[in-house]
Amino acid sequence: MTEAAKGVIVLYTTWPDRESVERAAGRLLEDRLIACANILGESRSIYRWEGEVQSEREIIALFKTSAGAAERTRDALLALHPYDEPCILALESTAPLSASGFTDWVREQTA
Repeated sequence: MTEAAKGVIVLYTTWPDRESVERAAGRLLEDRLIACANILGESRSIYRWEGEVQSEREIIALFKTSAGAAERTRDALLALHPYDEPCILALESTAPLSASGFTDWVREQTA
């Protein structure tokens, strides 16, 4: 197994409401695509969209998955997400700086 295949990926995402992210998290857990979802509190996103500055309330969520399941997890998030262009940003863990017991658990929980 390559080092990359042993890794853990955190998918950073933003959602319009708590209900939609909780539904997505439940589905991803059922499908064993993630080990855990952290659904954070409400935040304010300020961004440019279609030439206009927007300011919206959003929910931030972090989905923890294995490197081997990351692409399928991203694809599932794209299918489940209500936005036309959802924010999905993959953050790769650095093995020597991560807790090995935790990263082992993430990999054990994901298909």
